[in-house]
Amino acid sequence: MKKSFWVPLAAAVGTMAGLYLIGFLTDIELFAFKWSLSYTEISLIPIIIGLLVALI
Repeated sequence: MKKSFWVPLAAAVGTMAGLYLIGFLTDIELFAFKWSLSYTEISLIPIIIGLLVALI
């Protein structure tokens, strides 16, 4: 694959991982990813921001 495909993909995944990490460390509900045996809760804000970073 060409490099032009991998750069936006890496930027999007890095942004999403960074936002989820910030949400986990600072306990911000908007950026949180929580799971337990009974349910899983995933915030969509980091996913949306990651997609926007990939498109830019």
